[in-house]
Amino acid sequence: MSRVVIAIPAHNEAATIEAVIGEVRRSLRGAALVVLDDGSTDDTFDRARRLGVVVVRHPVNLGYGRTVQTAIRFAQRHRYEVLVTIDGDGQHGPDCLPALLETFEREGFDLCIGSRYVVSRTYEDAALGRRVGMRALSILTGMLTGRRIYDTTSGLKAMRWTVFPALLHWHFVDFHSEALVYLLRLGFRVGEYPVEMRARAWGSSMYTFLSSFNYPSKTLLMIALGLVQAQIERRRVA
Repeated sequence: MSRVVIAIPAHNEAATIEAVIGEVRRSLRGAALVVLDDGSTDDTFDRARRLGVVVVRHPVNLGYGRTVQTAIRFAQRHRYEVLVTIDGDGQHGPDCLPALLETFEREGFDLCIGSRYVVSRTYEDAALGRRVGMRALSILTGMLTGRRIYDTTSGLKAMRWTVFPALLHWHFVDFHSEALVYLLRLGFRVGEYPVEMRARAWGSSMYTFLSSFNYPSKTLLMIALGLVQAQIERRRVA
């Protein structure tokens, strides 16, 4: 596991960060671990540091996309071959990580998503606004790339060093549909592995009623720009 680093993006996750760190350590013994504190105003940073974890801290809240890019830069700088991101809110069970990584390696994916919907292919557990948005973005991703991704909003991902330069070259809203379309159009292999999602015990989701309206519009804009950028990149290397 010396070539794998597990990154935990966290913003005000003091109530859950210690439990998540503990579960990750038990699930993947020997893997490196880093917490990305995105300008938390609670004691997320201190709780993680007390457990002896490397913590990279943003002085202010920069958003999820920038936090994932910080994780990628960390992995690239320290020459890790594989980066796994798992949210700090405890909704993803780290016990699925060994199987996720095994599938990732066996299938030769450049990026593998821990997917809640790849088996059921329904979104019944989500609120109506999110359900419509997730289904629409999943269908759109398939139409634009020829590869249907059923859980485009999952924060649980394994990615190979091969995608690091591409993901650092472009600004993404949330590293969801817009990043997946971009990578697939560049020719990278993207897949899904079925996982279950826990109910959120503490804090609040970054998806609010208002975000049900502004998130899709921002994502659609970034998808359009990403398509243009991917075409430019493909012509450049042709």
